[in-house]
Amino acid sequence: MCLRGLLLVSGLFLSSWALTPEECQPLVTPRSLADPSMMYNKPNFLAGYNDNKVFRAILKGTQSSLVEISASPLSPQEVFMSHLNRMKGVCMHSTVNTTIDGDTATTSFANVTSKFHILPSSDSILVMSINSTASHFKKLLQMTQIDLEDAVDEISFHALYLLGRETTLSDSDMEEFKKQASCLGFSGEPHYIYNPENAFCTEEESIKMEF
Repeated sequence: MCLRGLLLVSGLFLSSWALTPEECQPLVTPRSLADPSMMYNKPNFLAGYNDNKVFRAILKGTQSSLVEISASPLSPQEVFMSHLNRMKGVCMHSTVNTTIDGDTATTSFANVTSKFHILPSSDSILVMSINSTASHFKKLLQMTQIDLEDAVDEISFHALYLLGRETTLSDSDMEEFKKQASCLGFSGEPHYIYNPENAFCTEEESIKMEF
């Protein structure tokens, strides 16, 4: 292919992800959480972006992750989240209550406070835009066996995660997810993509994470 043709193809590829603010708006406008059941039954963490290198290291070490979201017995404005993570062959289990206020959900666990919105998607997946702050973070890194020499105790980050009912993701859902990521300032391939060869953990085999 001549140079001119190569540049043309490259330009078309790049422009396909350069969405205008008007094109981005329907992709990143938060969904209502008036009916939190729309978050249920989509437990498999399939893909994710994160703008913090510490959390990207955690994603790199994550083999599989289940996030079961269910109704909380405490309040209709809360949901219950159960996490089962396999990292470097070790299964870990944690639970947390999440408070809902309008279209924003807030959760706090292990000195990490997160506020997230649910973004538009197909019915079989759940896309979460998350803003978090963390303190005393080195303790969590030690527990998850992540070794970073320049890790600090106080960090903040933005993440975009996709959960689904199935263990694989359709091409159309992945393309839409990448468009949403581009609108939110991410680029390239997701920092985490689930490999179906990695088994999910069960609660019985997992270490209970307590803080």
